[in-house]
Amino acid sequence: MVLLAVAEWFRFGRQTLAFPKDGPARVERLGVQEGDAFASKRVHDYWESVGRPNLSGDNHDVPWSAAFISWDIESAGVPRDQFCPDARHTIYVERMVDRARRPGAAFIPRRLDERKPQVGDLICASRAGGTTTLDHLDRGPGHCDIVVDVRPGEVQAIGGNVHDSVSRSVFPLDASGFLTPISDRPFFTVIENRLP
Repeated sequence: MVLLAVAEWFRFGRQTLAFPKDGPARVERLGVQEGDAFASKRVHDYWESVGRPNLSGDNHDVPWSAAFISWDIESAGVPRDQFCPDARHTIYVERMVDRARRPGAAFIPRRLDERKPQVGDLICASRAGGTTTLDHLDRGPGHCDIVVDVRPGEVQAIGGNVHDSVSRSVFPLDASGFLTPISDRPFFTVIENRLP
C-alpha cells in the first residue's frame, strides 16, 4: 500500500502540503493537477476500482479521494473480505469498524488517543462540515490518507484529490506522538493496518 501510494505521488509530481494546527494548508510543492491529460486517465483508473468507469479527472466536481484509497488497497492485493472498496471514505470505514468485531481483521479503527500513527495506517477525518466519528458513523463527508512516514512532531500521509492531485500532506503530532484534530482536517480515527 505504502509503496503504491508513494509511486503515485511521484507520478503526480510530488505535490506536498503542510497543515498547521490552525488555519488552511500551505502548498509547498505544486504537482500535476487532475485535469491534466495524464492525471485524468489515472484518476479514471481509480474510479474503475469502485465500479464507476464513466468518471475521470475531468469530472472536477466529483471527489475521487476514496477511489484513490480503494484503488491503492485493492492494487496491493488486499482481499475484499478485509477491505471493500467504495467511492466514499466513511462507507469503507463503517465496513472496517464492522469487520474489526470479527477475528482476523486486517484493519482496526482506533480512537486518536489509542494509537500513534504508524507507516501503513490510514488516518481519517470528517470533512466539509461532516459529523462522522467512530461513535457516530453517519456516512457523511470524509477523507482518509495512507501514512507513509512518521517523524518527531509530524506524520506524512498520501491521499488522492488533495488540492486536485495525489498529494503528500504533513500533519502535526502532539508531544506524545498522537494525531490531534486540526482546524483544516478534523481527524476522528487512526486505522491500524495489521497487514505484513
